[in-house]
Parts: sequence; C-alpha cells; structure tokens
Amino acid sequence: MKKLLVIVASLLIAVSAHAQFGVIAGITSSSSTIEAAAADIENISQYHAGLTYKIGFGNVFAIQPSLIYNMKGTKIADIANTSAELDYKTGYLELPVQLQLGLGIGNAFRVYGFAEPFVGYAISNQVTGGTSKTVEQTWDNVKTRAEYGFSLGAGLELIKHVQVSVKYFWNLGNIYGTQVKLADINIGEGTCNGIAASVAILF
Repeated sequence: MKKLLVIVASLLIAVSAHAQFGVIAGITSSSSTIEAAAADIENISQYHAGLTYKIGFGNVFAIQPSLIYNMKGTKIADIANTSAELDYKTGYLELPVQLQLGLGIGNAFRVYGFAEPFVGYAISNQVTGGTSKTVEQTWDNVKTRAEYGFSLGAGLELIKHVQVSVKYFWNLGNIYGTQVKLADINIGEGTCNGIAASVAILF
C-alpha cells in the first residue's frame, strides 16, 4: 500500500511539474473557410476568452482543458430580396478539452495538431433584426441552451509560454431549431459551425 501511494504521489508531482495555467482569447467566425473568415475579419464581432490549463507530457502529447465564454452565431442577409438582415449572437459558457500531438523544434518552438471535444451552456442571446437594426434579447429562437461538438486544429507554441492556434469547430446539436419566430422564416439546422483563432499565454 505504501509503495502504491509513493508511485501515485510521484506521478502527481511529475504531472504538476509539467502543468501550466494560462489565459486564452481570440475571435470566432461563422465563416466556413479560412479565406472567407480572413476576408470578413473587419466585421467579425464574435469572440472567446477565458482560462486554460495545459498538462504536458514532453513535447509530444498534452491535454489542455479550458473554461471560456464563447460568443457564437449566424447571420442571414437579403431576406425576401430586401436589404434586411438577421444577426444571431449566442454566448456560451464552454468547456473544451484539447488533446494535442506535437513535435518540438529545440526549446523555442513546438508545432502541434489537436482534436477538441467541447460542451457548453448558453447564458446570453441577442437577435439583431430588420432594416432598423433593432436589438432584441430573447430566447424564443433558441431550441436548446445546451451545446456539444468537436473541433480539429493546429497550433504553434513559442518558448513554452505562448500558443497561437486555429481550428474548425462543428456544433453537433441543433441550436436554433428550424423556425425563427422573429421573422417567421426557416433557417434550417442552425448549428453555428465555423472557424476560431486563439492566442494563449501560459505561466
């Protein structure tokens, strides 16, 4: 029993020695390609920010959970051949967990790819609609506040303290349902897929 406790304690010490706490922030775009997201960079108003915690196992493998506020949404333009638009922004308290596989280049650089399942819960929802840009705080258009999904991406870690990454995310649940009550139009399966770019500072 004592030997088992010693082994467990040693493992915990080894893991904590390679763990880093940090902050993370970035932009979230509902565009489906990097080119479209880059072209629309000035108009992106969705974002994410929060805390992250990296547990590294050498330069090869790492687990990095985060707790973030993530503003997602979708926009519908040219409604009924008019200039009217509907802009949906839903803020989630989100828990993504990155599983990273990387390759270290000396002590200065580490490149990595990652898979990232996530779950979240909507805590804010804003609808901007019509030509008058009227803002409405409502839950009428949200089918469910719970979300879940999956991301794939790649990143670059600099001097073990700065991470820059980009990912594509899929929301697997039907967030907005099939009917929008504000304009009574069918928007299909509103899932808020898109691209996100992040910068993390690790301490």
